[in-house]
Amino acid sequence: MTLRRIMMWLQAGAANSQLIAIGARLAAEHGAELNAVITTPKLARSGHWAVGGMVSGMAAEVETRAERASAELASAVAQARATSGIGGAAITQALAPHLYGEFVAVKGRTSDLVIARATTDEETRGQIEALIFAAARPVLLLPTDEEASADNAFDPHKIALAWDGSRTATRAAFDALPLLKHAREVTLVQITDDKDLSRTGTAADLSALLAGHGVKATTLEVPGRGRPTAVALKDAFEQSGAGLLVMGAYGHSRAREFILGGATRGTLQACAFPVLLSH
Repeated sequence: MTLRRIMMWLQAGAANSQLIAIGARLAAEHGAELNAVITTPKLARSGHWAVGGMVSGMAAEVETRAERASAELASAVAQARATSGIGGAAITQALAPHLYGEFVAVKGRTSDLVIARATTDEETRGQIEALIFAAARPVLLLPTDEEASADNAFDPHKIALAWDGSRTATRAAFDALPLLKHAREVTLVQITDDKDLSRTGTAADLSALLAGHGVKATTLEVPGRGRPTAVALKDAFEQSGAGLLVMGAYGHSRAREFILGGATRGTLQACAFPVLLSH
């Protein structure tokens, strides 16, 4: 298993330079092509006689700026590919912002990995959730520029893998296998008192299977102590010294996670480090 096609989701007007650099780096390391989907807003117009003209003019101005920004992004992606000696293409799509996630998910289904930018904006985070839920591909989320720091810098060669024996954790482990094979350090992290692990595959079982794929892993157990799972996972991630957390996403429906909370939603709400999510 290896990465052959990586797709980035870039949004006109957002900070994208670090995302493009990381995408080009991963594509070069894995011999993959690097594609980009650039979304720009297509805004609704008002039909009201008194305000319709003003609203339409403002919307047109926003769309024009976004079109210019998308052209600059496409050029930046092309430059990054040329510098790294990799292939790929970029497409730009104008549509209503509430449709971004589903559109990117459909485009991402024919890629090995989708890369996107995390966000602190609730509405935009909803589109990221739609992407993760609908793409059926692993999604690498990178912290916003405001959240990124030297302490949480992306490092695909030092990976922490959250393991609880669940279906989603299993899916994540093997969706991430191309990255795990390239990593120098892999740490299986378990929250020991989060749930009953007696009837699941143990970390030792997973470690033995990964060894058969050429991946040497160690295990780190961290007590939950009644904390939200997302908080305990952040603690485990920091203890591991990793530069990327791999975890399963949405073990429950999104509606149930919204009502009850959950590791996925908690991680997305405080995405202060690189995380690869797989549903």
